[in-house]
Amino acid sequence: MRARRIPESSAPRHAIVRVLSKLGVCSRMQAVELVLAGRVRIGARVVRDPGERCRFDEAIAVDGLPVSGVRRRYILINKPRGFVTSRSDERDRKTVYDLLEGIGVWVSPVGRLDRDSEGILLLTNDTRFAAWLTDPANAVPRVYEVTVKPTMTEAEVEALTTGVDIGHGELSRPTAARIHGSVGDTTTISLTLVEGKNRELRRLFQARSRRVLRLRRTSFGPFLLDDMEPGAWREAPITAEEARRIQGRGPRGLAG
Repeated sequence: MRARRIPESSAPRHAIVRVLSKLGVCSRMQAVELVLAGRVRIGARVVRDPGERCRFDEAIAVDGLPVSGVRRRYILINKPRGFVTSRSDERDRKTVYDLLEGIGVWVSPVGRLDRDSEGILLLTNDTRFAAWLTDPANAVPRVYEVTVKPTMTEAEVEALTTGVDIGHGELSRPTAARIHGSVGDTTTISLTLVEGKNRELRRLFQARSRRVLRLRRTSFGPFLLDDMEPGAWREAPITAEEARRIQGRGPRGLAG
């Protein structure tokens, strides 16, 4: 039986600022500014109200350019320690956007790394793919190398995978944990997580009376840190079509 086509007039309508954000044009805050400045049109009509509702398939333009052709961008950055993962900071700290000179398009971080953490960070204007990657139901793996003090034994590290109470009613349970190496009174451990609880690894080791000296994310789903220098960024080796295929394969398509 053929699926009945939904008439155009009954397609869902959303606030124009949400539509611009979901289409990867800009953030919602930036969309509000664009609308208030009279830079957005729906058809031939200038939009002045950020709450005005429209469909995703309408002829929307910003500064006279149609938004339907916005290219999906996937940017990988090796976030150095000392940078925050936000567009701006009220305390005037350095942000990852300070490292993205010349990118020329709006992108948003997928998940976060705290100021003292480092490693691979994905930024994209593909909001659908970003939501899929961060949805706990999809169990997208994130691999970290964590150096702690004092040392931990093989048995202690293995026990991390059985679950650790990290407070606030939350349990951390890495899907894999192994010792990467030990130097003096420190141990470097490789762990794999499939959720993104707030400061999860720091809380995990604090619960085991260990101090985190260094925390570095080496992979996030299909994206690898490889040999990128700290502070460097590059286009991810993926297209919008490949992003759709990854979502279609589900978590198993990310294995390895």
